[in-house]
Formats: sequence, C-alpha cells, structure tokens
Amino acid sequence: MVRILIACGGTGGHLAPGIAIAQLLKELGHSGPMAISEKEIDGRLAADYGDLQFYPVAGSGFSLRPSRLVQFFWNGLRGFSCGWKLLGSSKVDAVLAFGGFISLWVGLAALLRRKPLYLHESNLVPGKATRLLGPFARRLFLPPALKARRAYCRKRKFRAAGYPLRRDFVPVERGEARRALRLPESGRLLLAVGGSQGADVLVQWMVEHERQLAGHGFHGICLTGPGGGELERSLRDKNGNLLIMRYLPFSGTMALLYSAADVAVCRAGAGTLAELVAVGLPNVLVPYPFAAGNHQMANGLAMEAAGASLLLPQNRMGDLLKGVLQLAEPERAKEMRSALGRLRAESGDAARLITNSILENLQSR
Repeated sequence: MVRILIACGGTGGHLAPGIAIAQLLKELGHSGPMAISEKEIDGRLAADYGDLQFYPVAGSGFSLRPSRLVQFFWNGLRGFSCGWKLLGSSKVDAVLAFGGFISLWVGLAALLRRKPLYLHESNLVPGKATRLLGPFARRLFLPPALKARRAYCRKRKFRAAGYPLRRDFVPVERGEARRALRLPESGRLLLAVGGSQGADVLVQWMVEHERQLAGHGFHGICLTGPGGGELERSLRDKNGNLLIMRYLPFSGTMALLYSAADVAVCRAGAGTLAELVAVGLPNVLVPYPFAAGNHQMANGLAMEAAGASLLLPQNRMGDLLKGVLQLAEPERAKEMRSALGRLRAESGDAARLITNSILENLQSR
C-alpha cells in the first residue's frame, strides 16, 4: 500500500482537490492522509468526509505588513513542525501539495526528510508555494492552458492536468435537483457563489437585485460565505408566481446547486470553474480583484476565450443583471453549454491522471 500525504487546505479551492485524490487513493487500496489548515472552512468541509484522515496544521497567509509577517513566520514554524511530525510518525512514501501556506511548510518538511514531492497548481498564475517548491519537486501538474515554462516548471517535470473533482461531485437531472433542494421546478434559478473569499460583493448585489430577478422569473440561491447569514424570502413575479430567494453560508451539496441552476454568477477560482465545466452551467464570472497575482482574472480570461463564460470585472457590477438575462436566452445558453461541453471532453478525469502518474513515478524509482 502506498501512503501519500496530501498538503491542502486554507481555502475550499485547495482542499477539495486534495479530498478528490484521497478518495481515489482509497478506492485503489492506498492511503491519502491530508494536512489541512485550522480555518473554519476546512473543518466544515472535512466534517462531510468521516472516512478520510485529516490533520490540522498551523499556518497563515503571507503579508508584508509587519504584524502579519511575524504571524506568517511564527505559524509557518508551527506548520513546519506539524508536517515534520506527520512525516516521521507514520510511513509516508511521498507528499502531494496543492498550493497555499499549508503546502509551503509541509513541502519544506518533505524535502528535508527526503520524501518525493509532487505539486499541483490549479490557476493560470502559479502561486508562491509552487514557485518556491517547484525546482525541487519530482513532478508538477499544471493547467493545460498554462504557457509559462520558468525554472519551477522545467519541461521534463511538467504534466498537464486539470482540477480534480471530488468523487461525490455528481451532476443530476435538473428536476431531481430542484426537488432535493425544495425549490419549484418552474421558473429559472440564478446561483451566486462567492467562494471563501470575496463573497460580500455578490451577496450585496443579490440583495439589491432580488426583486428585479423575481420580476424576470428567477429564483435565487446565494452562498454568503463563512460567517454569513441564512435567510429565505418569498417573492412574486408579475403573474403572481412564487419565487424563492435563499441565502446560505455554506453548502455541502454543490453538485445539486449547480444542477438545479440555469445561470451562475461566480468568482473565478479554479475549483469553481472546474465545477461549472463539469455541469455545463452558463455563467458570468466576476474575478476577485484581490486574488494573489490577479490569478482569477487570468482564469476568467481563458474561460471567456473558450466561449465558456461571460467575464465581468468587479468595477462593472452595474452590467451584471444584463449579463444574467443575456445568458438566460435559449440560443445564448445553448452556445455556452456547447463550449463548456468541449472543455469537459478535453479535461478528462484529472484525479485519476494525477494519481496514476504519481504511482507510476514512485514505482519507477
């Protein structure tokens, strides 16, 4: 049995692909314990997977502000210590890191313990952990559209791989999804997802426009993010039909939400984009403008170039309702679904590609 320590967490976008790999390793008779952050978002998601192993590791994001810089290094030292102990307390054959502050410190511990290190980068602008650890990794799994070939990404190490989706992320028929969510099957549904960062702007837009949305025959579901409120309102369209506006801080059934929706308004994190592609859901992307390296804008531009998204910078939120209504038109929705289908066919099963590649590489050494 191969045992691969998976360093992920800090955001849902880092943790979810780690869970996908751990699930597949378990299916194949191997083990994939996960080093995750101490943040609330990680604990919530991990709670849904009691059959997997999670180990909280200290850490915090990088900042040049003096107080936060001290915190970064102090928590980093604690995170490195946790990673060192995890690698020493049980037989670990390799480490797979998904980026972020958890990956940096656990990855450094792996290198000093002489454990094979593999890296996965989801975004089209590689993060700091990927750039720092890349030269020392055995193999890097990078988005197929990423053109950069710098020192951290030598050709002999590079493998094109998309974003691994959890094995339980299974789209269902629209009517079935609506029934499971206790929503009327009539009427269109707009899903607004801000992710673990930057949800406030989308929540505010949803609150301000819910009556207009209802007037155009839209139900609405909005994820408000950690610490957000839970609320449901009933509205009526001009014909008296009931429209539901629902606000939730978190959902463990994202496949149902996407399957029930007709249009999504989202940030442009790699995980969100992979889920949109998997379901084939027409979408308007509003990249989070403060994401590291502006990577969400790079992700969104690639999706728009493929015809799979409508991109709208945050400073143009006044045009968002227009974009939503545009994608609700049958012909426009059909075009975008076709583009999403082409991307889905190209992506394949990223979790299996990455897992098989690591296992084969370990066996060849």
